[in-house]
Amino acid sequence: MKPRAVLAALALVAASQAQAYDAARARQDWVLNCMGCHTADGSGIPGKVPPLRNSLGHFVSLPEGRQFVMSVPGASNSALNDAELANVLNWLLTTMNADSRPASFKPYTADEVAAHRRPALTDVARTRTKLVKQLQENGVNAVPEHY
Repeated sequence: MKPRAVLAALALVAASQAQAYDAARARQDWVLNCMGCHTADGSGIPGKVPPLRNSLGHFVSLPEGRQFVMSVPGASNSALNDAELANVLNWLLTTMNADSRPASFKPYTADEVAAHRRPALTDVARTRTKLVKQLQENGVNAVPEHY
């Protein structure tokens, strides 16, 4: 294979990994399953529903945070199947969290979601507070302790 062809093939692989989601389907699933509480732009409802915009990326930078995102009750108990939930999370992390998503982010897979989404967290506030403190210790102050 010629060097130019190798570079083109590598670029194609990188592009497919960068968009590891079906945008149209993810948007539809977001509208039908998530947007009602988290709002159209992902900003949440102050004091009631946490924002997802520009915060999920910070959470997934921590191993415990990556699992947290899958196992909060809204995700864990949603009507979305494992592949659909992975698709929505990858879409959210790309479209609403481009600035907060770590460069090393690996897209969620259906298998990963199946293995970790259940049981749903029972003490979301305590787990979230712990993760926010870890983020703060790592110099990330962009995620509020309380929503």
